[in-house]
Amino acid sequence: MDELSDIQIDPGNCPRCGAPVPRQRTGRPATWCSQSCRRAAYEERRAAARGAIAVHVVDRVTTKTVEKEHGIEDCVGRVLASPVACTVLLEALVEHLVDEQKMWDPKWARTVGVAVRVGGTLAFARTRTR
Repeated sequence: MDELSDIQIDPGNCPRCGAPVPRQRTGRPATWCSQSCRRAAYEERRAAARGAIAVHVVDRVTTKTVEKEHGIEDCVGRVLASPVACTVLLEALVEHLVDEQKMWDPKWARTVGVAVRVGGTLAFARTRTR
């Protein structure tokens, strides 16, 4: 990779001068802000092909915001803070273990054991509070 590979161009701006590119309702999105920029860029590429000047053409890059990685503890805390999230998680766990027969898979043995323990604890707690 060369040093110019990190350049990013806003898809709404002209790659030659940086001016805003007018948006069209239909068709292929415009690359250049004006006919003069399009012509000048063509001439620069043509001159670069002959070795007169060096031009590096950069494709448009769209950027996407990605959340920073976080630990599983953050997810657990967020689920435990919400009764709705806890319900959704428990229902999904039951469906996952029963419907897909993971209950008998040795890989899921620890998870099944914890689920059984949770069920027993809840049943015992309900009998004591009534």
